[in-house]
Amino acid sequence: LLLLAYVTIVNFVFITVFYALLLSILRHIWPAYIPGLFDEGVIPYLVNTLPYYLLLLFILYSISPLNVWVLRRKEGYRPLNSSDRMRLERLLSEMGMNRKLKLYRNNDARVNAAAFGFNTIGLTGGVLAATSDEELKGVISHEVGHISHYDFVYQVLLFSMESLFLIPALIFGIIGSMVFALVPALGLVGELIAKLWWAVYKLLHRIIYGISRITDVNINKYAEYRCDAYAVKYGCGEGLLSFLRRLKRTEDVYGEH
Repeated sequence: LLLLAYVTIVNFVFITVFYALLLSILRHIWPAYIPGLFDEGVIPYLVNTLPYYLLLLFILYSISPLNVWVLRRKEGYRPLNSSDRMRLERLLSEMGMNRKLKLYRNNDARVNAAAFGFNTIGLTGGVLAATSDEELKGVISHEVGHISHYDFVYQVLLFSMESLFLIPALIFGIIGSMVFALVPALGLVGELIAKLWWAVYKLLHRIIYGISRITDVNINKYAEYRCDAYAVKYGCGEGLLSFLRRLKRTEDVYGEH
């Protein structure tokens, strides 16, 4: 949570400074075309707060059922067939699962599972075929742990902040490309300016990417451990452990992850 709060604050500060600079440049270059936008009133308020509305809309869409549906369809998850549905309903009943879940499967042969939104779990054909009933209980309870701890919301917030955090650096790089293209016409001074510009851009990009990756890795790692612990508390730890050990043996044999 501290890492997430830190990234949030840095993003909002960075976006605010970048947007204020952009508005200042626009006002300086085209003052005649935007005469009233920087005066007091409703329109200037909307213009000056536009990044935050866009951020809010992006977050609301990302956690909405529409985005969950898009993600599910993108991964090829479809409603369960009759045999899978009967098996999973029996397992959920044996687990005493009271939470209302929407379960889907795809035809991916890889062994995997994923949680979407607030109540949706996707199971690959590989995990349904490869697991025993007890192991599948462990996998499902692990994914329910993600849902119970709202990890989907954390990932949405982190992704949205990372994306908006990188936009200024991307624009900075595009402008740098344009400057670099004009180097032959600008001579030695222009070449020095272009090199300096690219050095600043690379430094900026590495800082942004480094902060985002450190935050992402630590939050994901903590979330996975917490969901494993959730499966243990739910009484499905032995099945999950058996499943993970079997995955490890497969990795050792085939040298895959």
